[in-house]
Amino acid sequence: MTAATSSKPGAAGRSGARVRSAAAGWFLLFPALLLIVLFFIVPMVIFFRYGFGTTEDNGIGDSGFTLEHYRSFLTDSYYTDILLSTVKIAAIATVFSVLVSYPLAYAMWRTDSDWLRVTLGVVAFLPMLVSSVVRAYGWQVVLADHGPLAWFLKTAHLSDHPPELLFQTSGVVIGMVHMFLPFVVYPVYTSLQQIEPEVLESSSDLGASWFTTFRRVTFRLSLPGLVAGAQICFTLVLGSLVIPSILGGGRVKFLPVTIYNDTSSVEWPIASVESTVLLVGALVAVLVFGAVSRRTKVK
Repeated sequence: MTAATSSKPGAAGRSGARVRSAAAGWFLLFPALLLIVLFFIVPMVIFFRYGFGTTEDNGIGDSGFTLEHYRSFLTDSYYTDILLSTVKIAAIATVFSVLVSYPLAYAMWRTDSDWLRVTLGVVAFLPMLVSSVVRAYGWQVVLADHGPLAWFLKTAHLSDHPPELLFQTSGVVIGMVHMFLPFVVYPVYTSLQQIEPEVLESSSDLGASWFTTFRRVTFRLSLPGLVAGAQICFTLVLGSLVIPSILGGGRVKFLPVTIYNDTSSVEWPIASVESTVLLVGALVAVLVFGAVSRRTKVK
């Protein structure tokens, strides 16, 4: 009895410590949560409400509730073409980002030279050090019909008529890949670093060639980082505005650009619908990539 009763104050003390710790954690989170609620969630809810408003009051007043704007977006070929073009550009940019990033991350991981590793890391990180607007205008100069790329192709006799890249989907994809390259390189590199050297040595000791070891061991163990990088890249491309605005020149259909134009024209109901569709699309992409990531983890 005495031992049982003496243990109760200790248990109560531990319970009180947990409560105080949880309260302290919520207290520290409160400023950040308040900012998120006031400056993100509340504006999003208000803007979401505009999508159900009538055209007469531009979605702001209380004159009615309608689904007309959603019906128009889902049935009008103009909007569906923009949505499909946005998904296509995001998918292509993600694929090329993966194709460029994986060899770069692999080289950073395999090299024995610290100097080379740092150099490759700086090259991969350089796009983050320059404003997206500056980068976009830089690519506009490079991809112009009489720019450095066209001059090089003609000088090297590779093409008398260089392909038109500026204000085309291909130019937008190039700008996207350059902008979001670091977001794929570093997750892949981190995933490769977590591979134990003993695993690779065991594969070689068992007679596996370099390619077999890469295909069945290295690549499989690095897949979670690759999927994570692709997820980040895809969702960032979906919400990108600067690159498609400048390199697309108004000719490339892209949903964030359409949202910006409709908002600037005070077409808030349809802009609200477009924003909601874009947000839902990003959430679906996150769920799909999350499911793929769980399947790629080696148990």
